[in-house]
Amino acid sequence: MVMPSAISRFIPNPRLHQMDRVAVAADPADAWRVVRDADLYQPAFSRALFVLRTLPDRMEARLRGRQVEPLPRTARLDQIVQPGSGFHLLAEVPGEEFVAGAVGKFWRPKIPYVDVSPGQFASFHEPGFGKVAWGLQVHPREGGGSWIALELRVDATDDEAWARFVTYFRLVGPFSHGIRLTLLSLLRKKIGAATPDAERALPGDEILPRARDRRTHAVTIEAPVDRVWPWLVQMGCRRAGWYSIDRLDNGGVRSADRIVPELQHIDVGDTLPATPRGDEGFAVLRVEPEHVLVLGSPNLLRIAEDTQQPKTFGMLGASLDATWSFVLEPIGDTATRLIVRVRGNFVPSVRAAVARPAILSAHEIMERAQLRNLKRRAERLAQAA
Repeated sequence: MVMPSAISRFIPNPRLHQMDRVAVAADPADAWRVVRDADLYQPAFSRALFVLRTLPDRMEARLRGRQVEPLPRTARLDQIVQPGSGFHLLAEVPGEEFVAGAVGKFWRPKIPYVDVSPGQFASFHEPGFGKVAWGLQVHPREGGGSWIALELRVDATDDEAWARFVTYFRLVGPFSHGIRLTLLSLLRKKIGAATPDAERALPGDEILPRARDRRTHAVTIEAPVDRVWPWLVQMGCRRAGWYSIDRLDNGGVRSADRIVPELQHIDVGDTLPATPRGDEGFAVLRVEPEHVLVLGSPNLLRIAEDTQQPKTFGMLGASLDATWSFVLEPIGDTATRLIVRVRGNFVPSVRAAVARPAILSAHEIMERAQLRNLKRRAERLAQAA
């Protein structure tokens, strides 16, 4: 059962949803301590934008002879949700998530906020207002380290208010997103970046340990692993397709945009067709449901099955051996990191030297398209569920 994040309780169906993440080297407990003490003014331009945003109020106060309160030098999480700030602490799950939110007319120079308690936030529907919630989250990262996420959810109580917010956000949205991205980058720098996906050991590497070429691609999908895995299992030409450039790798047939129940079971030794006709295809070398799928050259089957055999084999009589690993790693309960790695070995020759750059370039284009299309399909279906 997928457990929703705390922020989703307050704006379950946002009209605007943005999620950004960074991977850090520290374990979740250490990462949380740094995140909990984060200063949202740490990006220098963040405070400058806040000063600009409050300038009309401050000028009005001076003209009317009222005392102008000095601007705070920091904006730590507890400061942001202090009484009178407009934002409220909606929820905190120690060690995992901090959620703040506000209800107001954000498009006005002087924002009229509504004092809404956490218990009233989700049900507040008075016309003419926008609702904003944002949260910082920390989740363990498979293989060590943590994920730090900054999530933004926005809604409005009616269509007219939403139209006004959209006009306002066209101006401030890029700056808002820039602040969040910069803050995450500073947190990663302070805590220490995690080992990049391309440098990590992944399941399937041991099947072809002396690979001459290796390419790693990855994408974060806003759907749990059990919603991503079915798309991988049904891959193959004459099956659901490869979700890449169908004219090139699926005989022009559009890859499936739904889960096909009859294609949801594969075993080691099965072949996933690579062409519209003929017997050529990728052998299934390893299957760990909802975690690992390794495809590759059929002649590598006996190596994949014999985990005790010393990995000192050569080309096994083939001009090219390759493995294609798909690894799913959960990010909390609602997202997935999909890492795809191709490893290849070939017999050095003039022909191989000439063909290699073209093959690698084609792979880059096709793999990026595949991940982009997989992400779109999986997220769309997960959101509709």
